[in-house]
Formats: sequence, structure tokens, C-alpha cells
Amino acid sequence: MTKSTIPKTFIIDCSWCKAKVAAQEHGRGTQSGWTDEDPEPSGITLVVGECPNCHSLLAGVSHRIAFKGYDAEENYWSDFVRIYPKPPKTFSSYRIPRVVSDSIIEAERSLQANANIAACVMLGRALEAVCRDILEKPATSSSDTESSTKKSKPIMLGQGIKKLKEKGIIDERLYDWSQQLHAFRNLAAHPEDVSISRDDAEDLQTFVYAIIEYIYDLTDRYEEFKKRLKKKTVKEK
Repeated sequence: MTKSTIPKTFIIDCSWCKAKVAAQEHGRGTQSGWTDEDPEPSGITLVVGECPNCHSLLAGVSHRIAFKGYDAEENYWSDFVRIYPKPPKTFSSYRIPRVVSDSIIEAERSLQANANIAACVMLGRALEAVCRDILEKPATSSSDTESSTKKSKPIMLGQGIKKLKEKGIIDERLYDWSQQLHAFRNLAAHPEDVSISRDDAEDLQTFVYAIIEYIYDLTDRYEEFKKRLKKKTVKEK
């Protein structure tokens, strides 16, 4: 077999095999350089192919992380991250804090690298950030202002979950599920001999997505619905 006839492959996570595979490449496209909107160089490669084991179609993206002659002696690209099937979850709310978004992205990357413990740590970080965003509100009165001058400890995950339940922000089912995430996060964050399966990590990821969507996206949609209903009621009068 000559070099030209050797099939090209790329390393990517297969969601069905739940493992990194050398997928057979069927096509790719690359864009790289500068744009008028962003003076920093950027690059992205989209590749499509087929899992050699289950023959599922796979698509992934790789981002250029270093540019020859700009910030490095050679060009460097990130590992491919699967975007099909089961692309990374996206949310519509503009209120989601950056630390939450960054954490769930890191959790997704960890899962695709079969780093389940790291994924649980990132998922716990995301939920803890949600608790702080929702519960640590700015002071609204003079007494609150005076008390806020005393530096308080930031809300931790376990305490935050309980307060979300007490305030009726999450229901009993979400509370029970969040308790499990708290337990897994504590196991993952300490140097103990623990093993977390990919199925468990993916279930916890599903929960974190659900609670973020419940607290942010659905709340935004509900508020928009009430505004439309109010306008409609006013017009009918």
C-alpha cells in the first residue's frame, strides 16, 4: 500500500463506543487567519469520518492554539472535540455566568477524553458557581451594606444546594440529584482511591444541564411569556 492510498484517520471520542477511536476521515475543511472583527489570529478545522468499530458517522472540530511566526515556532492544533452526534449543550440565557459556561465546557472535554473524575470536578464547580450567582445577591439596604462590609465566606456547594431547595428555586427531585453530584464531586476532589464510571459522569452532566436550563433558560422564557401575555391583555382592553 502506497502512502497516498493509506486512509487518513483522526482521533476522536465515539459516543457509542464511549472510547477514543482512530476514525477514518472522509472529509475536512479549515479556516485560519485574521478577521476585521478580531485582530487576533484564529483557526478552526472541521472533520467528518466514521468510527472503525461501530461505523457511526462522527464530526469534530479542532482549534488552532498557536501560530507559526506569531506566538510560536510551529503551528499547533487542539485535539478534536466531537460535535456530532450528541453535540455539546448550548443555552440561550445571557445571565449564565462565564465561570459556569467555562466549567461545563471543560467537563465536556474531560468526558470526551475519558477523564471522568476531572469531569465531575468541573460539573461540581459549575453548580457551585450557579449557587453563588443566585444566592449571593448585592446588598439592598443600609443594614445589608453594613453587614456586607464584613467579608463573608463564599457559599460552598453543599450549603448552596440546601439554600436553593429552601428558597424553592429547585424541587425535591433536583435537590436529591444535586446531593449525588455533591458526593461525587467531593470524592473526585480529594486524593482518595476512587473510580467514577462514564455512565455516572454523563448522568451527572445531564443533571447539571437540567438545573442550569431550569434556573436560567426556562425562567427567561417564562418572563418573556408573561410580558407577551400582558401586552396582549392591554391591547384587548
